[in-house]
Amino acid sequence: MNALQSFNQAILDLDKDLTEYIRSEPDLADLCATLVALNRFKADLATVYDSVSVVVSEKMAQLPEVLLPDGSRVEKKVASDRRGWKHEPLVLEVARRLNNMAIDLDTGEITMTTEEMLVKLLDFIQPSYWRVKELGKIGINADNYCEVGETKESIIVRKAK
Repeated sequence: MNALQSFNQAILDLDKDLTEYIRSEPDLADLCATLVALNRFKADLATVYDSVSVVVSEKMAQLPEVLLPDGSRVEKKVASDRRGWKHEPLVLEVARRLNNMAIDLDTGEITMTTEEMLVKLLDFIQPSYWRVKELGKIGINADNYCEVGETKESIIVRKAK
């Protein structure tokens, strides 16, 4: 789209102009006013981006991702807001499953120490949140251990490598 190419060029030109402006050592008030203006531009661009993301999400329907010719990917993620976690029953269930995973079914030998199991626990929980995808990998539905809010869709753009 031609307008996007023009916009990109305008941003590059602005960057050059701002670099020169900063080298001229403007006073703090003027520099802060420039920052405020840039912040407004950033917010306006975020609004435009969000609007296009909604349309992309709708058009993708059930597609999980679109791979572009340049190697970039657009992914559609679906997540729910989770709160009110029942930490104690969930950690007990994770501990039970880790304990089961630590036993070799053929020999009955315990293959992980308690310390190793505790470190492995960090695959499922972080200090501020439970890692829902990792819990799913060991057959635990996190939704059974918290209050689940509305499902949200988001679009993730991954640059080509």
